Amino acid sequence: MVRVPTWTIVLLFFTASFAGCLGSEEEQKSPFAWQERVEVPCTPIDNPDLECDIYLDGFETPVLSIKHPTEEEIWIVDLSGNITSWDGVNTRLVANLTGMVSDCHYEQGLFGMAFDEDFNETGAVLLSYVENGTCEGPNESSLILGEAIVENGTIDSNSIRVLRTVEEPFRNHNGGHILHIGNHQYLWGVGDGGSAMDPNGNGQNTSSPLGAIHIMNYSNGSIQPVMQNNTGDPYILHHGLRNPWRFDVDPQNRLWIADVGQYCYEEINVVPLMQQSNFGWAVREGFHALDESRSCNEGISEPPSDMVDPILEYGHDTGNCSVTGGQWMDWGPSSLRDGYLYGDFCSGSVWLISESNGEWVSQDVATLGTMIVGFGPGLNGELLIFSWAGTIYNLS
Repeated sequence: MVRVPTWTIVLLFFTASFAGCLGSEEEQKSPFAWQERVEVPCTPIDNPDLECDIYLDGFETPVLSIKHPTEEEIWIVDLSGNITSWDGVNTRLVANLTGMVSDCHYEQGLFGMAFDEDFNETGAVLLSYVENGTCEGPNESSLILGEAIVENGTIDSNSIRVLRTVEEPFRNHNGGHILHIGNHQYLWGVGDGGSAMDPNGNGQNTSSPLGAIHIMNYSNGSIQPVMQNNTGDPYILHHGLRNPWRFDVDPQNRLWIADVGQYCYEEINVVPLMQQSNFGWAVREGFHALDESRSCNEGISEPPSDMVDPILEYGHDTGNCSVTGGQWMDWGPSSLRDGYLYGDFCSGSVWLISESNGEWVSQDVATLGTMIVGFGPGLNGELLIFSWAGTIYNLS
């Protein structure tokens, strides 16, 4: 069993999950509230072979790092709307988009970025963010997929063009991750639209862009669908998801998705990338039929024939609250390779799931203490951990 620091159990009573357990309506009825960004040092508690050192600090909420395709630097995306480069010696502000992105809710902001496959010729990047809007009343801010042009190493906000807009009925569960998968194709994660229990039924509605992972072709400054869907949203590749905060593709072309749970279970899903799948939300949570009247400890059930269950679930009973995916590790520390790395926001626990004798087995990596919002590569292939309070750590 993973050992959980005492502060984590206390924290669970004061914080909702980073990737979105509670929407604005639920927050008004719930004793939960978001914890202030107080830095908790990253210290491996249950693995003496690992060290967790400060890599960079001074950020607000770093959520993503991505290697530059031509320069020896990484770009770091912050929820606040800032993008910062790091070349091993100096940091440099690449973009300040704080005036364009919403900060009305902890789950709004700048979520993702991907370099154009033809970046050498176009200088273009894709951005995913919730647009700025009023913080009063119901949510009036949409999830945006946009294109920006990099000139002289910086992004001018005036160069941003909107490629796709997804209306969000609530402020949480936005998803927003962008992943380049080659051949000018990109994946874009979109949450179920927010609140609790998917009140609008978006997860099971393939005509809605919400609660899904989209696939698109992006080239020459425009996007087009890849799938030949005769009905529903033509961009949807997979649906039935609550909030796929992070996902990755492994060398065998399998898609790994860390999907945030509601009340009881967090889950890890894996399917062949192009095998269109329904992951069951909001009919199922983990291996269980979703039923608010049932205990979290009640037994598992078989999914309907048109739905795919995760390969792993974990509960909230040991201080966990929200899964934070995730990277397929064919890089980084040798002891953490050949598996999918994921963690939990509240407990700071980190696990690696890998294949052993034809079965998927999850092993404890460490309990780090800090509140984890994501993982990413460092300048020289280090494994970076992004903390809710703004520090970036190197786990080695």
